[in-house]
Amino acid sequence: MSSVKVAVRVRPFNSREIGRESKCIIEMTGATTAITNPKVPPNTSESVKRFNFDYSYWSHDPRDSDFSTQSMVYKDIGEEMLQHSFDGYNVCIFAYGQTGAGKSYTMMGRQEEQQEGIIPMICKDLFGRIQDTENDELKYSVEVSYMEIYCERVRDLLNPKNKGNLRVREHPLLGPYVEDLSKLAVTDYQDIHDLIDEGNKARTVAATNMNETSSRSHAVFTIFFTQRRHDTMTDLFTEKVSKISLVDLAGSERADSTGAKGTRLKEGANINKSLTTLGKVISALAEVSASKKKNSKKADFIPYRDSALTWLLRENLGGNSKTAMIAAISPADINYDETLSTLRYADRAKQIVCKAVVNEDANAKLIRELKEEIQKLRDLLKAEGIEVQEEDELNKSSVIKSPSKGRNRNGSTTEMAVDQLQASEKLIAELNETWEEKLKRTEEIRLQREAVFAEMGVAVKEDGITVGVFSPKKTPHLVNLNEDPNLSECLLYYIKDGLTRLGTHEANVPQDIQLSGSHILKEHCTFENRNSTVTLLPHKDAIIFINGRKLVEPEVLKTGSRVILGKNHVFRFTNPEQARELREKITENEAENEEKEKADTQQVDWNFAQCELLEKQGIDLKAEMKKRLDNLEEQYKREKQQADQQFEEQRKSYEARIDALQKQVEEQSMTMSMYSSYSPEDFHQEEDVYTNPLYESCWTAREAGLAAWAFRKWRYHQFTSLRDDLWGNAIFLKEANAISVELKKKVQFQFTLLTDTLYSPLPPELASSVTPTQPDDEYGAPPVSKTLVAVEVTDTKNGATHYWSLEKLRQRLELMREMYHNEAELSPTSPDYNVESLTGGDPFYDRFPWFRMVGRSFIYLSNLLYPVPLVHKVAIVNERGDVRGYLRIAVQPVLDEESIDFNNGVKQSARLVFNEDDAKPKYRALNEKDDVQRYIDNGGLDTKLEELEDADSGRGIDSNSASECHENADEPGEHLQVCKEFTFRVTVLQATGIGAEYADIFCQFNFLHRHEEAFSTEPVKNSASGAPLGFYHVQNITVPVTKSFIEYLKTQPIMFKIFGHYQTHPLHKDAKQEFVSRPPPRRMLPPSIPISQPVRSPKFGPLPCPPSSTVLAKHDVLVWFEICELAPNGEYVPSVVEHSDDLPCRGLFLLHQGIQRRIRITIVHEPTPEVKWKDINELVVGRIRNTPESSDEQDEDACVLSLGLFPGEVLEVPGDDRSFYRFEAAWDSSLHNSALLNRVSQGGETIYITLSAYLELENCARPAIITKDLSMVIYGRDARTGPRSLKHLFSGQYRNPEANRLSGVYELSLRRASEAGSPGVQRRQRRVLDTSSTYVRGEENLHGWRPRGDSLIFDHQWELEKLTRLEEVGRMRHLLLLRERLGMDTNPNPTTKTEKDVCNLAARAATSPVHMVIPQSPQTPVKDPQMQMLPDREYNQREQDLMLKCLKLVQGRYSKNEPNDNQTNQADVSPSDEGCADMTVSCISSNSMENKKFVIRHRLCSPDRSDAPNGWEAPAPATQPALPLRLYVPELEEIRVSPVVARKGLLNVLEHGGSGWKKRWVIVRRPYVFIYRSEKDPVERAVLNLATAQVECSEDQAAMVKIPNTFSVVTKHRGYLLQTLGDKEVHDWLYAINPLLAGQIKSRLARRTLEPASQTASQISASSAVNANAANK
Repeated sequence: MSSVKVAVRVRPFNSREIGRESKCIIEMTGATTAITNPKVPPNTSESVKRFNFDYSYWSHDPRDSDFSTQSMVYKDIGEEMLQHSFDGYNVCIFAYGQTGAGKSYTMMGRQEEQQEGIIPMICKDLFGRIQDTENDELKYSVEVSYMEIYCERVRDLLNPKNKGNLRVREHPLLGPYVEDLSKLAVTDYQDIHDLIDEGNKARTVAATNMNETSSRSHAVFTIFFTQRRHDTMTDLFTEKVSKISLVDLAGSERADSTGAKGTRLKEGANINKSLTTLGKVISALAEVSASKKKNSKKADFIPYRDSALTWLLRENLGGNSKTAMIAAISPADINYDETLSTLRYADRAKQIVCKAVVNEDANAKLIRELKEEIQKLRDLLKAEGIEVQEEDELNKSSVIKSPSKGRNRNGSTTEMAVDQLQASEKLIAELNETWEEKLKRTEEIRLQREAVFAEMGVAVKEDGITVGVFSPKKTPHLVNLNEDPNLSECLLYYIKDGLTRLGTHEANVPQDIQLSGSHILKEHCTFENRNSTVTLLPHKDAIIFINGRKLVEPEVLKTGSRVILGKNHVFRFTNPEQARELREKITENEAENEEKEKADTQQVDWNFAQCELLEKQGIDLKAEMKKRLDNLEEQYKREKQQADQQFEEQRKSYEARIDALQKQVEEQSMTMSMYSSYSPEDFHQEEDVYTNPLYESCWTAREAGLAAWAFRKWRYHQFTSLRDDLWGNAIFLKEANAISVELKKKVQFQFTLLTDTLYSPLPPELASSVTPTQPDDEYGAPPVSKTLVAVEVTDTKNGATHYWSLEKLRQRLELMREMYHNEAELSPTSPDYNVESLTGGDPFYDRFPWFRMVGRSFIYLSNLLYPVPLVHKVAIVNERGDVRGYLRIAVQPVLDEESIDFNNGVKQSARLVFNEDDAKPKYRALNEKDDVQRYIDNGGLDTKLEELEDADSGRGIDSNSASECHENADEPGEHLQVCKEFTFRVTVLQATGIGAEYADIFCQFNFLHRHEEAFSTEPVKNSASGAPLGFYHVQNITVPVTKSFIEYLKTQPIMFKIFGHYQTHPLHKDAKQEFVSRPPPRRMLPPSIPISQPVRSPKFGPLPCPPSSTVLAKHDVLVWFEICELAPNGEYVPSVVEHSDDLPCRGLFLLHQGIQRRIRITIVHEPTPEVKWKDINELVVGRIRNTPESSDEQDEDACVLSLGLFPGEVLEVPGDDRSFYRFEAAWDSSLHNSALLNRVSQGGETIYITLSAYLELENCARPAIITKDLSMVIYGRDARTGPRSLKHLFSGQYRNPEANRLSGVYELSLRRASEAGSPGVQRRQRRVLDTSSTYVRGEENLHGWRPRGDSLIFDHQWELEKLTRLEEVGRMRHLLLLRERLGMDTNPNPTTKTEKDVCNLAARAATSPVHMVIPQSPQTPVKDPQMQMLPDREYNQREQDLMLKCLKLVQGRYSKNEPNDNQTNQADVSPSDEGCADMTVSCISSNSMENKKFVIRHRLCSPDRSDAPNGWEAPAPATQPALPLRLYVPELEEIRVSPVVARKGLLNVLEHGGSGWKKRWVIVRRPYVFIYRSEKDPVERAVLNLATAQVECSEDQAAMVKIPNTFSVVTKHRGYLLQTLGDKEVHDWLYAINPLLAGQIKSRLARRTLEPASQTASQISASSAVNANAANK
């Protein structure tokens, strides 16, 4: 046994590696090869890997003394292997390595002296030793075979008859072999050399015809070396047969290094399958060898059969062979991965152990064993009733079935036996073949090969050796011409004596020259060669051109003629005899000689033949080009004239607009001059504002208030305009990051949003650009805090974060580009911007402070008004709204000299002066309430802005409680007299909860308007033990009392800033955030799956622009989606739907494969004359995908399909007067040509589609589009579908056809059509310029990084909301602490002046800028104190009747036939669930359209209801007059239901006009209320929109209906009376539906309980006072 010899050879650098300045990473010392990893720091354990081999050849630099030449490699490996072959062993040498690593050079070498490879040297030495040792007793014979393995197909390269794929078979004795592979006998080295050359050329031709690349195939050249020795003593002949296998493997490069993708990648994977299998075999053999050394007994499996290459080389790998492997590697560092893989490959191969034996007397042994096997097979066939006879001529067996046998036989066993018998006989015939017969067969194959080459146009010279294309000396021939010069003159066809037929291979008569093409006939033409004169005979309808003329009759060809056959085949005819005679004539006449030389100098190629053809056919190229040029000039003149005309029209249009604008400016200047005639005092007096002449003709007082509110609302909601800055500057951000990565700067850039608030003031350089010029606007409101787009610069090198403006980013980007182009470390300074003074010369970095801001805190000073001391514990909040710790502050007035001693504290004093403008607030919250009510009240109008405020937020202070405390406290206390000095003390006690990464903590505080006068504490060490940090800093502040100071104490806080030295920077560790902050709520985030745009309709073309005209009406629409499948009974049954809020589409359809389907859509909404569905125009399905997100680009795909529609119809449901419109469409999913819909879904795969229904409405100019994303899973045809979750499976609702539908809530907006196309609307319909997808240089280095977009706005809104909430909580905590300190919580009615002041302060806090006051609910009666002071008056009978009618009309109980009050049932009627009809009966089920038609509709507004509580009726929709003929533009927008459930449970529901009480399952998802039939019902049956509904819960209503625990919800079209199942649930349901109403009711009840108690206490005190007076008397 011997192991595989492994050698490693490294080549020199190639031109590509030299161009890329590669470094050598290979070192060789003796037999050890070391490789250095360039990606790992040097001098580490993982930087160098060493491998030991049998030989290590250093062929990198020829100038080195250790340079290994070709001869040295051959002496070590080639001579040893050749000696093994003479000893009778099998030998194998194969080279492995990356493409271009030098393995072909090592194996084959070059045709130069001392450059031959191993294969030529072995062949030379083989025949050299044969000549030296051959005698009468010792004879040698050599046979060769040459095959190619490409894509697991084996091809014979020496026999042209074997064109197809050869079979690889296995014999029990011979092992794997290739059937019908030719083995040719050779006698000397020249024969082998010629066969290799012919095989390579035949391999090239075959690869060209098959469109394959030969370099990516394996070639196996095998030499069968036989030694026949005659023993004279015993007169016996012995043979030694050895097989020399020389393998040239394909290149083993990686897919990522070649960049192969798609089909090329699959082809490469298939081609390299054999290399992968070879690696597996080597690894398995190495493990077998190692396990045998360890005496392991585990089963060994070697995957030889996985590849044809390893199957054929099985004996050479771990079998009967002496094997050597040469691993060729590259020295460059850019090929480190491939080189390391090759070295590991070779290291595993070194462990393989082969069992080589001498192959002696192999033929005799094989012949005997084969004869025995043949005899056994014949006996087996004879036993089966089959007689086998031999035919000597064909040397094959013929099978004759015996009819005498009547038993049944297995056909497959018989065929296998016959096949095996024939294969064995072929082997015997091959082994019995004599040497002379082999030489004769070789000559026959050579003649056949020459004939095949002649058919292909490749000729062989007369010597029979040279193969190629050459010019014969006597025979006329055709040479091809091609448009590609490299393919011209590559094929040559002889014209033999007599007739030479030309046609296709489909002709009945075999054609001598076979061509292919659409214009080549089966028998196209005939060449007749008589006495060296060739005549071309065309056949009928054959397309032939000679020298540009079409050939109709036979014509004699002259040498040099251009022959065009069909339309693609171009040849040049050459007759050597005519050319020789022409040259002899030319020598006789010198003049003719010169002319012929000129003619010969003109190159006759494909272009010449094509131009000649065009000229002879009457097509003049120059004339055609001139004509084309003239047409282009005329077209240019016309377009230029049109452009000039359009330019002139635009110029006139712009001049007219300029004149109009100039007139407008003049009018405005006149108005302003008129405005300037009035003094400023005229406008600042509120009572005279609306008497000004400028305002008299414009707005009323209410309109002015509304305009002021709208203006401020517009100023607050400014986030939409930020998208322009985000998407427009994204390209600059990408370029800055790309340059930073390429220059290896540790800086990252990303967008951020900054808003100037209390907790997050803008940096000074950014605040200067956005600070408003006027502190207050014309309405007296503080300035709005503007939000701007900035760039967050993360300096990971220094652990700092900076904020740049967009202008600064552009300035720095110019310097970055300059640095990048100059490739310098320091950027040259700009004359306009001195970057060196700012950044130290590098535009990427900014200076960073030593101390870093931890957060801010705020302390209000209103306790100094009373005066009482307070100790506050406030949160330390950073700029993003995250709490970073807590701060304890004491604020107390100093009324007299006190001596407070702190052991470790600091005591300081300061003096401040407040001016008159210092109390004006700087910051204003984004959601504050405007002072519009002041303007409206001044105008004398009693109006509230309920429709302008957000009544759903639930934040605010009860108006009644606020009004009780709202008393004037303009007179301050005695300690705050104007012009006196007041001293108060601020003590910074402790800080807790500050992170351990901050050291040297100190605190700094100041007034909001006095940033330059700040008070600072001493730094305190942060021990990171969690103990409080004690500052104990006492600051006495003395202030002269002014009105502005008193106003500041009432409204404004003191700002505390906490700083610390940042010790450990998370940015050094590439941390994205310092701390884990609480994620924003789901309502602040975008939906999980974006709402898709409508699928483009083939009928309606591109989607119209969304309308932006005035919205005239809005309606809530409920849409049910069903996918029906054809059932065995012939009906379409809805498929099962799995409902879940966790799914992206809130439902999953479970479908079957290959079943006809229909899509059914039902539209439900309240009846209205504005919405009448006319017809369904088109239903489009597209965007087939397996991800939830969709793209509009998928509409261009062929997957978009327009479905066949069935007529839509209006359904009439008994007991339900809502409008139902339903339509169906046939859906053949196979027409999408999508594999996702055609096959069964794989495990865990979900398919998503998008459908759009284009519906026609009456009085609408455009179709209404319903778009919905549906998700589905496709099971097998016979699979049983059911919900995948146990909850839905056990509920059994999926068996109900009405539960197998998916619902969607839509909002239908009807806009005025006349405004849709106005110029003003078109100007507002602009698209944001998106530069985020524009490519910049170096973008691929960012690894998928993208600039932030709209999600940044959502996150910033959440941060602003957090900051606003923190500010409100801090203010309210201060008020509660002050109330507790003053003892107001124990005495609800303020009696003292101090208590009244606190109530006044609370009332002011309710209307402060940071607190959002919600107006009173429109359905809640508010007691007006002025109304109570009106004197009572008596009304006559007519006025009382009129008032009663109005009251009943408002309450919705007025009817023409009003029942008598005495007949009204006053009994307490409790709701019952028995005998109640369903909300939507089963007529909406799956088969109702085919089976049932309901024509009876119940009226819901019937006044007589026996089961209604005391005749209660909700306000019915008023009878609407006939609408005028008006054209609308509809817009249907899907509303994504909030995932947050405010309340769910069972309620008794009495619908207006309904048949009675019904128990329903109700879920509140604000702003919608969904009503279900039961708790297990997954489909929404009704929807209530709380935004347009009115909720009422009052004692009057409860007294009227006589049913406890009830409240009403009245929408625009109908009303509902709801009853809870328990007393305690009323408040919870009201709080979920209308939090403001619930709070008002609870507050009102609390005051009623307190009033009797206070009255009782006052009576007791009064009686005690009377008794005391009596006692004194």
